[in-house]
Amino acid sequence: MSAINHWSLHQLDIKNVFLHKDLEEEVYMEQPPGFVAQGEYFGKVCKLCKSLYRLKQSPRARFDCFSSTVLKFGLVRSQFDHSVFFRHYEGRHILLVVYVDDIVITGDDAVGIFQLKAYLHSQFQTKDLGALKYFLGIEVAQSKRDIYISQRKYVLDILEETELLECKPVDTLMEPNVKSRS
Repeated sequence: MSAINHWSLHQLDIKNVFLHKDLEEEVYMEQPPGFVAQGEYFGKVCKLCKSLYRLKQSPRARFDCFSSTVLKFGLVRSQFDHSVFFRHYEGRHILLVVYVDDIVITGDDAVGIFQLKAYLHSQFQTKDLGALKYFLGIEVAQSKRDIYISQRKYVLDILEETELLECKPVDTLMEPNVKSRS
């Protein structure tokens, strides 16, 4: 939609995203390493009230919290992809895509996008990263007419991590244009 309509792409990051939601079920944990309980609390477990990072319930609690927040703003959740929210109002459009704590916003409603960013900032500790440059391992560059995407940095990071950065490329052993039999 952004490429077809020449809409700008904005990126936000939510800090401490897992710490914003109360848990709906009871969750207990052992006292964390390094914590030394004194007196009557020695050897007891902790009852969690808020969602914590790496807790099984955290992703759902986080998404429920975020989802209800953007729904209160007036966005609608897509029936086809639950990470996509949108608003069509008086011929203007806003689209929001969320993945954990990364948010991309686009549309032709500049005032609505500004208000949405301000609203999200009032509800969460957000950082406005400006124009979309990098999302889920994809580098993004946008001109007035086009959007260019590349996974070059992602691939280089994988090669570096696996210590294959200095390897030389070779042709595959498969013959070109050969169809596999199944």
